[in-house]
Amino acid sequence: MSTTSPKYITIKNRIKEDIENGKYTRKLPGERVLAKELNASYMTVRKAVSELVEDGNLHKLTTKGTFVSHRKMSPKVTRNIGFFLDKGIKQGVSSPYYSLVFKALEETVRKNGYTISLFTDFDDLNPLKHQKKIDGVIICCFPRIEDNVKDVKKYFPVVLLDNIAADKSIPSVTIDNFNSCYHSTEYLLSLGHKRIGFVTGLMDSDVCKDRLLGYKKAISTNGSQSDKSLIYKGDYSYESGEVAVDYFVSLSKPPTAIVCANDSMAIGAMKSIQEKGLRIPDDISIIGFDDIEVASKVFPTLTTNAAPIETMAEKAVMMLIDSINGKELDYEHKILPAQLIVRDSCTPLQ
Repeated sequence: MSTTSPKYITIKNRIKEDIENGKYTRKLPGERVLAKELNASYMTVRKAVSELVEDGNLHKLTTKGTFVSHRKMSPKVTRNIGFFLDKGIKQGVSSPYYSLVFKALEETVRKNGYTISLFTDFDDLNPLKHQKKIDGVIICCFPRIEDNVKDVKKYFPVVLLDNIAADKSIPSVTIDNFNSCYHSTEYLLSLGHKRIGFVTGLMDSDVCKDRLLGYKKAISTNGSQSDKSLIYKGDYSYESGEVAVDYFVSLSKPPTAIVCANDSMAIGAMKSIQEKGLRIPDDISIIGFDDIEVASKVFPTLTTNAAPIETMAEKAVMMLIDSINGKELDYEHKILPAQLIVRDSCTPLQ
């Protein structure tokens, strides 16, 4: 005589399959909605969900709903965290900034009993195509990859680094780029500089947009003349800093100080300035951003904003581990201040 499983067991297994296939990644629909979707009674779905909660596959948050417990639903736990850096980034993880980011992340995950893997292709993160490799992923987000980020979120907990996504539900750790560049520009204004150039990075992310807005706000707030000719579009590379100086010195009224959106461009600018027989800071003052290792070793030493990389890494990793363990982090965004480090590349206007 054959027996059939109770209806709630069938529904329970169906919900587990839907989670493993990426249909439900964080919050489940309400039980009445699920009942309609699964063509089952409300009480049947309620019993199925209750058992999944007891098993640790799901967890409930008072007034918020029922959520997937990623660790319990994973077919295996890897103790490995992914770090995704878009292959469009010049030099990738070998770049002066991202090498520091990766090193800080690597140290933090190791202290917490995890390992870290670098990814540059979203296809490698898809567990439906490849054997599961990670428990969660930290992604350096840019607008051009946001659709891919949404896809990855179906399978793993995700924390964003550097940029907040259009989908504000995805947790993130970012720098206060606006106020950091505001204070850099304000510092130069306090030294008597009125014509201050700005070299942007790639204008495809909030990082660069906010740094440019901070510069513009400081100029307008302090009553200095706004001049579009003092803004040069760079790309974060050393070479674009060199070319920016060629452009600025060609102006009929060149700037007496330059703010660069990262240190690599600032150091390229310093080289070009010195090759032209000009002196830093006597003829032109320079400020960078990031405080990469070489910033304190060039001559003159570079005034810059020190990005709180170690703190960023620690917070991003701990947020991700919390999410892996089932903690709900939707809409949690941490914004960290950068610190202006005054060195020898700036001086009062003569």
